Amino acid sequence: MIMVIMSNKIFIPAVFFLMLLGRQSAAQDNKTANLAWARYVNLKDYLKPFWKADTIYSEAVQPIKHGKKAPEGRLLFSAGNIISVKDTYLQREYKRGKDWKYKNGKIVLTRKSAIPYFTKEELFFSDKKDGVSMESNTEKHYVLFSEGGLLQSKQLSVTYIRASQSQWEGKVPLYAEKQLPNILSKLKTGTPVNILFYGNSIEAGANSSATINKPPFLPTWPEMIINNLRNNYAGPVHYKNKSKGGMLASWGVENAVALLNTEKPDLVVIGFGMNDGTFKIAPNVFVQQVKDIMQQVKTAHPSCEFIVVTPMLANPDAVQSKIQKEYQQPLLNLKDTGIAIADMTAIHEELLRHKAYQDMTGNNVNHPNDYLARWYAQVVSALLIR
Repeated sequence: MIMVIMSNKIFIPAVFFLMLLGRQSAAQDNKTANLAWARYVNLKDYLKPFWKADTIYSEAVQPIKHGKKAPEGRLLFSAGNIISVKDTYLQREYKRGKDWKYKNGKIVLTRKSAIPYFTKEELFFSDKKDGVSMESNTEKHYVLFSEGGLLQSKQLSVTYIRASQSQWEGKVPLYAEKQLPNILSKLKTGTPVNILFYGNSIEAGANSSATINKPPFLPTWPEMIINNLRNNYAGPVHYKNKSKGGMLASWGVENAVALLNTEKPDLVVIGFGMNDGTFKIAPNVFVQQVKDIMQQVKTAHPSCEFIVVTPMLANPDAVQSKIQKEYQQPLLNLKDTGIAIADMTAIHEELLRHKAYQDMTGNNVNHPNDYLARWYAQVVSALLIR
């Protein structure tokens, strides 16, 4: 890993970040992506908050084989009734009894199952594999890494009705009426609003199925938020995504005036931290940079408000996993009038108590798949929709 420090700024070679994060870019138009997803999913169903929905649509499960045990993957909730088990593309449905069985909260593959899976040795191995490996936190070891849809090709999409006693035990986001009075007032009264998204590859939508051009072509999580707002409020909701893959919050500070202020935003959703954590940017420095971004926008647009998204966690076996968790509490402390916090760190931590990292990632390193992207959309939406 190479860094060059000049004038208190960190410059990271482009080649490294292209390898690390993929060639992902943000959609720049004011429309909610193309509608290819409408052939596959009902987006309203997909955006019902997981923590209170009775029916869980398309939960991602990655079957993994450990030793001699049958490949298996855990559901988040206990299932009262499993409606369907499909491939991640929602094109092939697998049959209960023939391909899978449900046991102790897990989808367990049968001996003659046609369902693809990973072995533990395929996810974490000793020798480098060209094009599909990334350094791990363990010396001379590697983790599986792919930006091209390899992870998604072996993930399942499980729709089920959760058992009545099965509850979400993690943090529940609350409607941010006190923190976001200006944007909420405009949304309620039908006043046109302008929302900007500003962050790294995660906020740009890296590894969403629409981004990698694979079914079900689900929009990025910022686009899902906009879709949700348009379905819940009558006024025009305009947006642009100014995020860029591979960036740190220092880049956000340097470009805030040029990228944000000219757009006259009513709300900016800020999502840095993954890459900052990888490069061990001190929490106090990182949080000050987030504050500097907000201050530059507020200077030009005093009524603008902000949602700050705490980072998801990197794969603990991958070299990218460093100090992302240390940003959580300092960012939570920013909560104030005009600033709401979407605590994705807490959400991801709770999910990892019940599910494998591979259930929720698009690259096995530091990007969400469609399932975790829906959590992002639902958590941020909950701050803006009662």
